[in-house]
Amino acid sequence: MKNNEFQNLLQNYFMKRLINQQRASPCTIQAYRDTFRIFLKYMHDEQGAKADTIHMEAINADTIIEFLNYLEQNRKNTCKTVNNRLAAIKAFMEYVSYESPEYLEIIRRVKAIPFRNVEKKDICYLTREEMDILLNACETANPNGRRDYLMLLLLYNSGMRISEMISIQGQDAIISGNGHCHLRIMGKGRKERTVPLWLSTTKCISEYMHENQIQGNDYLLSGRNVEHLTRSGARYRIDCVVKKASKDYPLLNRKTITPHVFRHSTAMSLLQSGIDLSTIAIWLGHESIETTHKYMVADITLKENALKKLHEPDSSHLNVRYRATDDILQFLDSL
Repeated sequence: MKNNEFQNLLQNYFMKRLINQQRASPCTIQAYRDTFRIFLKYMHDEQGAKADTIHMEAINADTIIEFLNYLEQNRKNTCKTVNNRLAAIKAFMEYVSYESPEYLEIIRRVKAIPFRNVEKKDICYLTREEMDILLNACETANPNGRRDYLMLLLLYNSGMRISEMISIQGQDAIISGNGHCHLRIMGKGRKERTVPLWLSTTKCISEYMHENQIQGNDYLLSGRNVEHLTRSGARYRIDCVVKKASKDYPLLNRKTITPHVFRHSTAMSLLQSGIDLSTIAIWLGHESIETTHKYMVADITLKENALKKLHEPDSSHLNVRYRATDDILQFLDSL
């Protein structure tokens, strides 16, 4: 066995499998890269093993389990984050099983490590009234406020992920002759989808592009000293709008409003408007309709409407005390 076999396998996994074969998105590559960066740091700090001395035999189930515990206890990662790290390691091990089958026993044990149970909370989403409150809180008298307004409107209208939104370029907004706009979105796994925009969103995006002289290859949402607005930058601007709106509407403080909440809000709005789950899945870019089903579970209105169709049981007999017959008592005594 070569001393640098683990290093070669890891490099080939990123270059050959993720980038060349799977053509994984930059976000996926970054997430997997961060997993192994943290793992190598753990091996150095906790196990005393330098990156260039690690062998495949050291990447065993016991080591991975200790690493997951380290993530949870030392880095205070949530179960969801720990599961994401484990998924990245299992994907690497799947690649190793094809390239170096002599490690199949180690791989089998690592892949058998169970994911942590994640507490499933109710989906947080915004009502249409709450969405209007946030839009009205944007200070559209200044450029940053107009960008905030467009950003919130795009997130709610399209249901984009924040990583998809910051990647939008001028050429992705396809405006037809009748004034309607279709937005081209590059989603997870480089899956492209197109969603229609409201006329109000189309007007807003057209005015914004004209004001900022955005051309085909220019990013729609520019950042400060960077090519485009970053995810952290977008989150910061959303937090500012929410903070401002919450001063007049304190009930917003009851919700944790993240960029992904707007995606949930889009799905719930479509569902409550009578749109079927298959169409919503296509709209959001879900690979499986099972992912979209969670919105139906979260909609209390649907549950209430279902309850109205059920007949309540007759409760008039509940005050009548049941008395067993002698035959039944004799039977029970005989057991």
